[in-house]
Amino acid sequence: MNVLDRPVRNNPDRLIGRERDLAFLRSHFTGSPVHGAALLLSGEAGVGKTALLDALAAESVRAGTRVLRANGVEFEADIPYAGLNQLLVPLFDSFERLGPGHRDALRVAVGIGSGPPPGPLLVSTATLLLLRLIAADTPLLVVVDDIPWLDRTTIAVLGFVARRLVGSRVGFLAASRLVTDSVFEASGIKEYRLRPLDDAAAAELVAHTYPGISPSVRRRIAAEAQGNPLALAELPAALDTDQRAARAALPSVLPLGERLHKLFADRVAHLPAPTRELLLVAALDGTGDLATVEAALAGRAGVDDLGPAERDRLVHLSTGPRRLAFPHPLVGSAVVAQATAADRRRAHQALADVLGEQPERRAWHLGEATVAPDETVADQLARA
Repeated sequence: MNVLDRPVRNNPDRLIGRERDLAFLRSHFTGSPVHGAALLLSGEAGVGKTALLDALAAESVRAGTRVLRANGVEFEADIPYAGLNQLLVPLFDSFERLGPGHRDALRVAVGIGSGPPPGPLLVSTATLLLLRLIAADTPLLVVVDDIPWLDRTTIAVLGFVARRLVGSRVGFLAASRLVTDSVFEASGIKEYRLRPLDDAAAAELVAHTYPGISPSVRRRIAAEAQGNPLALAELPAALDTDQRAARAALPSVLPLGERLHKLFADRVAHLPAPTRELLLVAALDGTGDLATVEAALAGRAGVDDLGPAERDRLVHLSTGPRRLAFPHPLVGSAVVAQATAADRRRAHQALADVLGEQPERRAWHLGEATVAPDETVADQLARA
């Protein structure tokens, strides 16, 4: 019996499928005789980085460690030291423990003092000294989520601090998505890659979130989510009760919930129009054959238009044979979700036009491209 078909016993009091990951984080920060540690937790969007940060932070507080937290916020990314302000709010009254030069520099940097802008080295050193002073009284853990979304000045300070914690009672734990062009300099900082859940944990998470879900639907959700915890929790929510119970057919492309749409579709929406059209045709074609995609869009878009999507790791291209692949099925779902109905029909028609030697696939695409009943299309579907 496939693990996804087995009955699942739920245990809502633990972080499903993350026991080993959480154990590694514990050992990294508490298992070494040398005090002071830094770790960068990396992984794809929705893989569960925030849940692990929350779990370790809660355990640390129960163990008597003081926790300082900051979250990268996209709309504050252009405000110098906005992230540092967020992180150090609980310590504003402790600035007086610093010498006048470091105290005044830090007050100006975080916006609670006035004066000329301080230099980055002065701000970085002041932050490091402050954290070490606080940790001398109580162990301290700095937890930063979505670090690439922080402002660049804060990112520079945190990188400086994270590489200078040995011998202190300060821990530094940050999380980052697997994206290109991150400005966080991770050299000298240990990185831990958070992997997707295995089949057993994925089945348990879906069953815990939706106890009455059909095993066949659970398999489809697991295939689409590929171990991504957010997708495993959110994809069933976009289905109705009959679909979850397998009393109604599932759509060919599963709809994305609001959170998944924000994570994946928003990245697609920022791509140039020719790139989006190429990705849409590729997603609807589903074979990965780059020649078919190029033929369908001859004269409108070409392989060079995939550059922006490659740079953002939304698609992978390979040669010999020439193929196109999405790094995660949800990227293809997001491409389809952000397209209009007219865009999808046009893409299906373009594919049908170049699949003359594959009657079954051609008939299916013709059916998807048709709005009103069409006897010719119906006949081809019947013969296919």
